[in-house]
Amino acid sequence: MGLPGVDLLDVKLWKDMIDDVIAFEPPDSGTDRRASIIQLRRNMKILGLPGVAYWGSFEEVVIMRSDYDGQRYSQDKVITLYNLDFCDEIASRIRTRNSGERVWRFEAIRQVLRDQVECHHKGGPDYFVLMLTIRNQIEAKKIRQFLKSQLLAEAKQFRDVCQRQKPLPQNGSLHRSYSWALKTFLFNLLCQNFSNPNFSALFFPLVLYTGTTLSSPMLHWLILCRFAPQEAHAPEIFPDPYLTCSSVSVQNNAQLVWAAQTGENVGSPQPPDSVRWLTDFGGEFLSGLGGAGQYRS
Repeated sequence: MGLPGVDLLDVKLWKDMIDDVIAFEPPDSGTDRRASIIQLRRNMKILGLPGVAYWGSFEEVVIMRSDYDGQRYSQDKVITLYNLDFCDEIASRIRTRNSGERVWRFEAIRQVLRDQVECHHKGGPDYFVLMLTIRNQIEAKKIRQFLKSQLLAEAKQFRDVCQRQKPLPQNGSLHRSYSWALKTFLFNLLCQNFSNPNFSALFFPLVLYTGTTLSSPMLHWLILCRFAPQEAHAPEIFPDPYLTCSSVSVQNNAQLVWAAQTGENVGSPQPPDSVRWLTDFGGEFLSGLGGAGQYRS
């Protein structure tokens, strides 16, 4: 679930592995605010892709339960692949169905997980892939407040270590150089949401790269999630611990290299390899994977 863009590049790459597409496209900034959504819907028809395209950011549509066209948003089965691109700073606010009320943009993640659980009660796969892409940018006051309380033990310990090594400033907008803070915040947020309902999750290394459109510093996360048994007392998070694992950087030649950030351990002598990571830390996640699914981009 996210923004595949009017050219549907990701969808074309994964076409043989998905059943249908549910896409989102925010209004254009120019005079014709509907240009991109019209083109996206046209291209989906040309490619013969079953699915639907919503007009609006995925965060607003998921929380509002409808898009700017008034098209009702709904989910009727477990989504096996989410590709979520946050349209603005993840700690910005968006409107809701209640007049005048606004919520944090990251609240969409909680709603996505709730929708998954409701659909899983009807049956379907026990796993799904969650990909998150956000700007490596946040106001210092906001992130300091987010990291002040209600942290899980691993997140609190990592925050304390990083604060000693590279303290957060009191004010200003943080770009690129404090990725440890957003990593801590998002990991804590996800783990709290995974606990109710109960999911298990395998986190892959955080990827740092520069966006091609506005040269913005970006963070990308891939998380393999599974519905945990009802009798499980708490979600299992892999690797354990995770936050001290090295991040990965995308080089100009598109190669991935280990790039340990504040508080992280130095990466393996071997280059980053997602298959090796899955083998080393996947455990029970490796069983039962495969088959086509529904893509939300």
